[in-house]
Amino acid sequence: MKNPFRITTLRPDDPFCDRERELETLVRHGLNGASVTLFSPRRYGKTSLILRAQSRIAGQGGYIIYADLYRVMSVEDLAGRLAKAVYEGLNRHEPLLEKGKRMVMRFFQTYRPTFTPTPDGGVQLDVRPVAGLSGYDLLENLLAEVGRFSEECGRPVHIALDEFQDIVAIDKGRTEALLRGQMQTHRAAYLFAGSRRRILRAMFADDGRPFYNSSFSMELPPLPHDALTAYVRDRFADAGRRISEQSAARVSELVEQYPYYAQMLGYFLFDGPPSPDLEDVGRAFNLMLDNERYAYQGIIDGLTSVQQALLIGLAREPGAKPTSKAFLSANGLTAGGVQKAVNLLRNQDYVAETDKGLILVDPVFREWLLRFF
Repeated sequence: MKNPFRITTLRPDDPFCDRERELETLVRHGLNGASVTLFSPRRYGKTSLILRAQSRIAGQGGYIIYADLYRVMSVEDLAGRLAKAVYEGLNRHEPLLEKGKRMVMRFFQTYRPTFTPTPDGGVQLDVRPVAGLSGYDLLENLLAEVGRFSEECGRPVHIALDEFQDIVAIDKGRTEALLRGQMQTHRAAYLFAGSRRRILRAMFADDGRPFYNSSFSMELPPLPHDALTAYVRDRFADAGRRISEQSAARVSELVEQYPYYAQMLGYFLFDGPPSPDLEDVGRAFNLMLDNERYAYQGIIDGLTSVQQALLIGLAREPGAKPTSKAFLSANGLTAGGVQKAVNLLRNQDYVAETDKGLILVDPVFREWLLRFF
């Protein structure tokens, strides 16, 4: 029996755990032409939710465009990714090799689509910019074309920009201002999503920034415990297997309702005994920790000794005040370096301020730190 738990982005037709309220809100805003900023930690099901919402918008006649801006490197890179996303979205609606070509020729001139046959008999779509234009001109022209398309196409247009906060690394605000200057005139609904929440929030909450107060805000909470417990049981049942409510609830508790880890723990658990008990859940959790160790070691290796000590200290003492004498002494830190380390770890979304104080965002990473340090 195929494992029913997926550790990659969920497809729109895959079983989904809860998020119905968030899904309905995103679809409603999208069809109404209203923009949304979506915050969540890494691997929290954000992209799966976006694709599911866009699938529903498309089902109601809308055009959908999805662009992943993770680690975007330059304004030329940004313009090229947006252009490819536009053409891929239009191609899904009406193939560009057929009737859709007329629509492209009418609205879009800055980039041209190219098609390359693939070994499996399909066609790979790419884009090529017109000659003689700089990166900023390419981006500005493309956005103007998107604006005209959204104005004249006669349908809702929904554009999702995933990991949107990464545009801040391109320059000192020129790209941000250019995007806002164009997008505010569009009839499209934009979904600005990101997992580096502090940076993304600042883009929309700082009154000195171009995107200040320009969208609705939505932050994904942990999955509801009862819904996640039922989801785990349902996936086992769909595959003709049984898991007790107690064992399924333990899955939810161990990962603290974190969507990615719930799928991964379920994956390892499903590959074990046919009717897993609590001990089996614990063994599967250990397998998951072992599987993730390379990613966690990569995080640690990329930090300074002060940042490492701060993370380990917060893993041992969630909610601690890092500048307190007791915390500094217990972790071999000094007040001078801690605040800088806190700011960097916040910007990377490794730690976050909550009503319980400063904590690690990733509960499984926290457990790994406790076990190995």
